[in-house]
Amino acid sequence: MPRRVDHDARRHEIVLATWRLIAERGIEATTMRELARELGLANGSVTHYFPDKSAILTAAFAHVFDATTARFERGRARTGDTGLAALRAFLLEAAPIDEERSLEARIVIAFLEYAAADPALAEMFRGLMRQWQEAFAEMVAEAQERGEVRDGLDVQAVSDAILHAVNGMQANGVLLPETAREERMLATVDALVEMLR
Repeated sequence: MPRRVDHDARRHEIVLATWRLIAERGIEATTMRELARELGLANGSVTHYFPDKSAILTAAFAHVFDATTARFERGRARTGDTGLAALRAFLLEAAPIDEERSLEARIVIAFLEYAAADPALAEMFRGLMRQWQEAFAEMVAEAQERGEVRDGLDVQAVSDAILHAVNGMQANGVLLPETAREERMLATVDALVEMLR
């Protein structure tokens, strides 16, 4: 009798293998053949779970987005943070301050390069980033209501700036690793939050 495969679990394994390969060898070297080899699967078997490299990269990036958001939501549920405290907590989840988040940043940077030439991937990125911008705007609006930020802040402009800061922290964490040391990232996040007061 053939062995039953949990498709969701196998897809997750493929996404994690994609992360490892991108981190070790870069996005160009992350091919369907290399993924199959990494997973100990027959050549071509990865296409049973993902039709092509673009689909795998999309899943890998979505997993980064989901992991960051889930860590933040778990923390927020535990602490009840709102306003600037919630914003700071989110920024810390996105900042590449440990091995896991540094790996996530490498995936994001690799994905951006790939998405720049693929309209469907670019649209997916825009959709996910809009979700984060909405969350940032909500946190800044909460901070305004609580009197935590100075009067007259343009919530939309601030949420745009926060998104740029997050993407910049991830890029610099990969390309300027000396800026990604934990104490520097903590200082950066605190400076961003303090600028809003």
